[in-house]
Parts: sequence; structure tokens; C-alpha cells
Amino acid sequence: MILVLAAVFVLSGCADIKKLRNIEVESVSLENFRPRGFRGATLTLLVEVDNPGAQISLSEISADVEHSGKVLGNVAVDPFTLQGKTTDTYRLEAELSLAEGVNVFELGKLLDKKTLDDMTVDVSADVRIKKGKTRTMKFNDLPVKKLIEAVK
Repeated sequence: MILVLAAVFVLSGCADIKKLRNIEVESVSLENFRPRGFRGATLTLLVEVDNPGAQISLSEISADVEHSGKVLGNVAVDPFTLQGKTTDTYRLEAELSLAEGVNVFELGKLLDKKTLDDMTVDVSADVRIKKGKTRTMKFNDLPVKKLIEAVK
């Protein structure tokens, strides 16, 4: 889920949205992980974010995670708003759904440094700054390894 946020914050390109580049994810911790059988989970993360700019609302947040061209699953994050000019901790809820033929055990095997090189993510989110117009942002084939490095 943090990859979704990193992509939206770090890789934005629209004129009004360039201000998002100054947002920093300070820390991330897993508060709760509730498996849903062998094919999904509900996640609760605590994410500390420094937002020196304006208030930003995010909705319709979704990411497809791929490894070597194979879709592993989808992460959907509940809508949330980053307050402007603050450093605050946000409780984010998300649903992880694994693709057909992928189970939690297979996913666990893929989470090491070597396999991260072959992982990408396609991200989309609706972003609204202050009370401005909502814009849909989409990023395809983003390297997971680079997104993780951007959050550090």
C-alpha cells in the first residue's frame, strides 16, 4: 500500500500537482493484518507524512502488482485526506486481493531483494488539492524497488 502512496507523491507530473514532490513519508508501521482466506487480507497501516503544502484528498486508490509480467494481485486503499502544512500520522485501511493462481505462500517467497528487481506496479488514484478539480493520476510499470527507495 505504501507503494501506492509513494507513486502518487513522488512521481506526479501535472503542473498543480508538482507541489506533491515535497511530501515525505516519514514512517510506516503495520498496525493490523487480517487474512481473508488464502487469497486476500485487510491491512491497517500507520503512516506518518510530512505535507508542507496544501490539503490533498485521495480517492479511488488502486494498484496492480506484477512480477516478471505476471499480475500478483491488487491493493485498494480507502479514501483519505492529508492535512496541509502538517506532519501527521494517518491510519490507512486497504484490501489486498491476490490474483487467480496466486496464494499468500507464493507471495511470501517473492518478497526478497532479488525478486524486487522484477516487480512493478500500476497505480491509479483520484487526487484533489484543496477544493480544486479532481484529477485521475495513472502510472504504469513503476519499479517497486525504486518506489521503496523513494520512501526511505
